[in-house]
Amino acid sequence: MIEPAVDGSGGARAPRAALRRESALLIALAIAGAVVEYPLAMAIKSLDRSEIGRALPFLGVTFVLASMVPLALRINGELGLPGAPLIAAKIAGEKIHFSIRSLARVSIGYAILAAAVGAGVLVIVIVPLVYIARGGAGVSIPKPPMLTVAPGRIAIVGASVAIAAAVSEEIQFRLVPYAIFGWIARLISRDSSGYPGRRALWIVTIAQGYLFGIIHLAPLAGTLFHSTSRFLIGGLVMPQTWEGVVFGRLYLRRGLEASMLAHASMDVALFALAAIGVLRSHLGAG
Repeated sequence: MIEPAVDGSGGARAPRAALRRESALLIALAIAGAVVEYPLAMAIKSLDRSEIGRALPFLGVTFVLASMVPLALRINGELGLPGAPLIAAKIAGEKIHFSIRSLARVSIGYAILAAAVGAGVLVIVIVPLVYIARGGAGVSIPKPPMLTVAPGRIAIVGASVAIAAAVSEEIQFRLVPYAIFGWIARLISRDSSGYPGRRALWIVTIAQGYLFGIIHLAPLAGTLFHSTSRFLIGGLVMPQTWEGVVFGRLYLRRGLEASMLAHASMDVALFALAAIGVLRSHLGAG
């Protein structure tokens, strides 16, 4: 526990100063991650005006959610949420009371679980739904533009996108929604400590995962979903929704840095697998 520096008026300056520094760092990371992520992501797909235009609203969402970081950090203490324990300890000059190796091991385990859950939703739910929608005519999956570029470019640029996205998106879609939804949930159900109850936290976990899925579904809203109800239902079957639930459980257990690491590990692995697939197809064609 850090002893606050108290000024002549009795105000505790040190904790507030540390909170401001933590807020500033997380806001900078959220915005920088998005600013890096979108151009690099377009660089391995296509870089035309329509793609740039579609990215602008998402950058706007980033700025809005990033601006809510100070509020989220203040609410965290009231709700017993972990926030960013490593960053907070570093800024406050405190010692870390857990093993980084253990944190990495748990995070990679959750990354594997998230990938398995996302793949399961894709195979068990999305593919059969597309098959039914096509009247049993079979499912033809178009080749993503990313798979037409060089495998080395996919691996290197993809890894950079994965890391930038993990940092930015975990701040936006784990730190902030957990605080806001958790504050609302506490009004409905709280435990003996005044924190949101276990059942309420599960609802919050699913809600923030759903928000994560909806954001990833939004680019397809005008092409695949022509009604608001279908779009909202579609969010329930997005792989990212349930991956977000997994990352959310990790956030509750180990904090923001762990969910960042798990998110980045999963995405880096997926880009690596894509690069290997393209390389094998090139070798086979040769």
